[in-house]
Amino acid sequence: MFKLLIVEDVRTVREALLHAVDWGKMGIQLLGTASNGEEALALIEREAPDLLLTDIGMPRMNGLELIEKVKERYPDIRCIILSGLNEFEHARQAIKLQVLEYILKPINPEEIERVMAAAVGDLLRQQEERREKAAAEQVIKEAMPNLSQTLSLDEWTGSLKKKKLVEQAISYIKSSYNRKELTLSDIAAAVGISDKYLNTLVKEVTGMTANHMIIRLRMEEAAKLLKDPVNRIYEICEKIGYADQDHFRETFKKQYGLTPTEYRNRLL
Repeated sequence: MFKLLIVEDVRTVREALLHAVDWGKMGIQLLGTASNGEEALALIEREAPDLLLTDIGMPRMNGLELIEKVKERYPDIRCIILSGLNEFEHARQAIKLQVLEYILKPINPEEIERVMAAAVGDLLRQQEERREKAAAEQVIKEAMPNLSQTLSLDEWTGSLKKKKLVEQAISYIKSSYNRKELTLSDIAAAVGISDKYLNTLVKEVTGMTANHMIIRLRMEEAAKLLKDPVNRIYEICEKIGYADQDHFRETFKKQYGLTPTEYRNRLL
């Protein structure tokens, strides 16, 4: 559930807001209320709400001053103004502070529900984007285990769409790299982009082409299979998608500096 803090200096209005809507049904946990900006700021620092519903005209620190401080310290908090002041200057400042919504009093439960539902939807979308980003980063890290952990995916590519395309391409490669007939066109078709664009994206994100990634995965699998003497080299060659043993041997030596036979003998 998302946490909400209500800030309002008039006690009767605060009480009315508490019971205006079924907060729990909307997926919102009501942290409580504050009567002014200073009190609210202390609660925010302690409770870290996701949503802030605040009046403007309050003593000690008004709502706009509160939102300005909140945006400086906690930019992810969604701020909503509830005010009886329908003034252009206040609306202008609210826009400048990236306030999610400006609701006019008197309290209209249906309007509050509509605004809060939109705010919750916005937070849910943000959560989903973060999950997608984390999943994409994990896929890249698994495909590129030696890649510096200090680099974020945002440094490799500029958009969520690119990240998702590369994630899909790598997933397809990992599930199909042992197919003899696997081609760049197959991967591109699975992702829904052209061969050239696929190669550009994969290289931009991982530092290697799709074909190099296929080779790397095949050689890593071959190295694992060579550890078991039961697996014959020609069988390993077939299992990882090579029809030509000479080609397999040359590629393996280029990757590990040893032929498959030499690599196996070193393990024995």
